[in-house]
Formats: sequence, C-alpha cells, structure tokens
Amino acid sequence: MKLFLTQILLFCSIITFGQDLTTIKVSVPNKSDEVFIVGNQESLGNWKPEKVKMSRISDYEREISLNLAFPAEYKFTRGNWESEAIISRLTEQPNFILKENPLIEQYYSIQGWTDQIDTFSTYSKFTISEISSTILNHKKKIYVSLPENYNENIDYPVIYVTDANILNIFEIVVQTVRQQSNFSNFPDCIIVGIYIDIQNRNNELDIQFGENGKKFKDYIFKEVIPYINSKYSTSNFKAIYGHSNGAEYNHHLMFEKDNPFDAFINISENLVDLENGEIEKIKNKYIDFLKNNKKPIKYFVASAKYDDPNRYPSGQEIKNIIENFPNKYVSFQQNIYKSWHVDLIGYSIYDAFKYIFLDYQDYGLFEEKINSEDFNYKEIKENFLSKNEKYIKPYVENDASTSVVSEIIKKSNNPKILKQYLDFEDKKHEIYNLYVRAILFFEINDLDNALLYLEKMVNENDQNSIRQLIKSNGKSYVEIYKKANKLKVGYKNLEILKGKNKNLKNELKAIKEKIK
Repeated sequence: MKLFLTQILLFCSIITFGQDLTTIKVSVPNKSDEVFIVGNQESLGNWKPEKVKMSRISDYEREISLNLAFPAEYKFTRGNWESEAIISRLTEQPNFILKENPLIEQYYSIQGWTDQIDTFSTYSKFTISEISSTILNHKKKIYVSLPENYNENIDYPVIYVTDANILNIFEIVVQTVRQQSNFSNFPDCIIVGIYIDIQNRNNELDIQFGENGKKFKDYIFKEVIPYINSKYSTSNFKAIYGHSNGAEYNHHLMFEKDNPFDAFINISENLVDLENGEIEKIKNKYIDFLKNNKKPIKYFVASAKYDDPNRYPSGQEIKNIIENFPNKYVSFQQNIYKSWHVDLIGYSIYDAFKYIFLDYQDYGLFEEKINSEDFNYKEIKENFLSKNEKYIKPYVENDASTSVVSEIIKKSNNPKILKQYLDFEDKKHEIYNLYVRAILFFEINDLDNALLYLEKMVNENDQNSIRQLIKSNGKSYVEIYKKANKLKVGYKNLEILKGKNKNLKNELKAIKEKIK
C-alpha cells in the first residue's frame, strides 16, 4: 500500500511539475543589473523579491532554469518591489503567466526599472544591441526603436541620438516622432540611441574634437551606421540629434568630408572657443565648411535665453556666421526659447523635427502653381512623391494626404485642373465614381461636365454610382438638373435606370418623387 501511494504521489509530481526545466532569459539595460525573478510558488520565491536571483550569462543577459508548477505567475525585480522591471508598460507592470511548460525558452527584454523613472520618462519599447567595436576596442551598447508597424519592404529614415541614455532624451525623441508619424505629419522612422559612457563622456563626445572625438566619430560613421543599415531596412536619409555637449560634438561631425547625415538638430549649442575668447578658431571651421560644402543639409539650432551664459551667444554667433557666408545647400534655422538648459529639450523638440521634415508632404507644391496657366498636375504630383521618397520609400499616401490634395484642387474652381487631377489619380473610376465626379464639377459650377458624368452614369448603368445616388437620396442629382433647368431630362434618366435595375425600383422611385 505504501509503495502504491508513493507511485501516485510521484505521478502527481510529474503532472504538476513536468519532466523538463523551464528556462527564462532576460536582457538588461545596464551591465551592473542583478535580476531576481519572483512569483507564485516556492521555486519563484513565493512573492518574496529578494529570494531567487538569475544567473549572469553575459554583460546584458541573465538566465534561470526552474522546475515550475503550472500555471506559473511571475515578475522581475532588482531584489525589491520598488525596482520592478519595465517591459511592457511604464507603471503597474503586469504579471507574466505560463499556463503550461513552453517548448522554447522564455525571453524578455527589460527596458528599465521603476525606481529609475523620473519626470522626463516617456516609456516606449525598444531593443538593446551590442556592437563589438574594433575602433574603440570594446563593446558598445545602442538602443533601437522601430516603427510600430515596421515592414522590411519599406525603407525608413533613421534618426541617431547622441547622449541617448541621459535625461531620457532617446525616449523623448522616440515619442515625439512616433506621435507625429501616427498623424502622418512625419514619416515613420527608425530611432537609434548612441549610448554614452557617462564617466567617459568628455572623451567620447569630445567637444574639442581631438583624437578621442575623431575615434568616436569613426565608431559612429564606420560601425554604428553600417550595423543599422545591414540589420534594418533604411532609406538614405539620416539625421542626428544632440543636446548640450552632444550638440557641440555633432557640429564637428557636420564639418567632416565623409559626413553621412542629412540633418542636424543641435539643442543648447555651445562654442567652447567663444567661451575661451578664441572664436576665430571655430569660426574659421564654419566658414571653411560653408565655402566647400555641396551636400544638402538641414541644420536646426535651439537656444535658451536663460541657459548657461555662453550657450545663448553661441547660437547667435552660429547664425551670424551662416548669414554672412551663405551656402545654398545648407538650410539653417535658429529658434530662441524663454527657457533654460534642460527644459529646452521639451520646448524645442517638436519644432526641430518639424523643420527637418519641412518638405515631407509639402502640399505647398500644389498651391504654388494652382493659378498658373502652365499648371501640370502630373509633374507636380511626381515631384511631391519624389520629395517624400527621399525620406521613406515607397511613400504611401494616407487618407489625410489624399483629402488635403483634393481640397486644394477643388478650391481652384478650375475644371481643367480638376480634370487633370482625376485623369492622373483615378483613370479607371475606382476612387471617384461617375456620380461623385458629377458632384465635384457641380461644386465648382461646371454644369456641363456635371451633366456629362450623370449621362455617362445612366448609359453605362454604373453600379457604384447608382449605389452612391441612392445612398445620398439623390440630393445632388436633383440639384444639378434643377440648376441646369433640365428636370425633365433628370426624370427621364431615372426612368431608364429604373428599367435597368428592377431590384432598385422603389429606391429610384423615391428620388423621382423629388423631381416632381
């Protein structure tokens, strides 16, 4: 009997715990992070966060293999409830639940810790990668945030952020670009955070651009950018964002002959040579760059009136140099804010990206020539598409873009322009059916074309148009024939449609009553 009971208990144990260990692995944002797993059973510490520590398997990975009862419920901390892992949301982290033993190891990417959240945090999901840098002779970490609906068949612009791990700048850039791209104001972008060793910051972001600064430049140009291009689907457009020392370091990158960036966003710019009373040194570098540069570059500088004493004058000095030595390839804008060093990030970030994406979805191209005799919709639209595909390829028009362009065309009140628009955008009448076309021309007081499309609708018995006619209760149909003083023709055409569409007899009869 005892042997039988033992066998039953052993069998239950096998059912409950399974024969295989469950392996759980996480990536961490910092080399020094110690990770504890905590959950709903003894092997998970019975919800005591300091009991079960995961093993370190590399600088940025921790792992543990456990015998679990299912369902298993757990979280990750750094050993106390104040330091929960940020994985899927910034606050109120959900529990992870395994209903059964998984076939593969469970992997989680820890983005940060709840005790390290500050007022600047705007959490968004991103991946942490390591580059084994031969130039710097050690491994370096980078952050990568992809568009929410990342598609390998689309080439995306890339925005690089220096000082990515300071003041949550990386997260703020990601959120700003993502919010605006959700409204289609900016293109979807890949955001890359260049991690800075805070203790070695002045050597990496070397504002004097000495040997260390040039070496870090080579790391960005020759290792980070090629790595991103090889791993992700990128377009040719690249921008770089920097704040404080990151801004000052970045303008040295702009001076380089092999500069890969098309746009520079420098927040709280500073010229250390101005501070040292040797402005001619950096001024000459700017002048040399402006005299020789033949690459289109957008350059945005944000200055704060109440910043450190040298930073506001530095922004003004850069503006003066560029105005005195203009370069047709360099588009420059300086914005001045009533702020100081840190809050300048929040004040300026939208303006900065709005400027570098100024010619993205530039509807002004249509408005500029809308009243000219040589207006050519096809040429303008192809130019519009070409400018957008400089950023993202293929550029796909959204509903908002289509609506804006059609409104510009309609407001021209020009039948020739409207006809060019329809012929280019909808040769097969798939977007604008015959009835809708009649309405479009009626709205710009072209009765001849409005009547022409209504006749065509009747002759072709176009089903899409007829459905639209019935759905709108024939309101525009009646108005067009009434304004043309041809109600009898309208009545006759409805009779023809009724004969061709006996299943719609009652609906068409209701519209006929309005004509009487």
